[in-house]
Amino acid sequence: MIEAIYQRRSIRWFQDRPIPEAALREILRAGRQAPSPKNRQPWHFIVVFGASKTGMLAAMEEGLCRAERGEGLLAPRPGYVENARFTLRAMSEAPVTVFVMNPEGRPLRADWSAAEKVHELSDMQAIGAAAENMALAAADLGIGSLWNGNIFFAYDELRRWLCAEGELALALSLGYSAQPPSLRQMPRKPLESLVTYRS
Repeated sequence: MIEAIYQRRSIRWFQDRPIPEAALREILRAGRQAPSPKNRQPWHFIVVFGASKTGMLAAMEEGLCRAERGEGLLAPRPGYVENARFTLRAMSEAPVTVFVMNPEGRPLRADWSAAEKVHELSDMQAIGAAAENMALAAADLGIGSLWNGNIFFAYDELRRWLCAEGELALALSLGYSAQPPSLRQMPRKPLESLVTYRS
């Protein structure tokens, strides 16, 4: 798994090739194995593929159009919506997109108490760990992944379309890369600038 950590890349160009059911199941099982506070396992995976991609892409397009009009959760900033459109293209190519819902999540626009916010932050840490597990399992199986942060431009539209309990936390698109993944490591901050040792 250490090798998968260093070999994993964000894939943005996918082959028109389905993911075998056994491989997809293995990726989802890896997500389920993530640590979570009090073993709450605060996730529900919605796997979108085949004909259902049409509704997903339409919801994403609707949200992007709204963002271009200056509406929605994320105010448009130069380059951001264009980047989200690039993500939409990648989602259209990827044979599978896994949406992760937090079944007990509170609406983003809700007033939160400190305790509720701590609860939510703890759950989001676990959901992030589940997504990382899935991305690493995919890499280990030779399958590419793209963590889609741009879904929040279409947060309301995608939530309506998914019609699932809880809050939308993230989406991970999966598929075989259409280009050889770059062996060049993206720049990382020096470890010394990120770590403080206290003995």
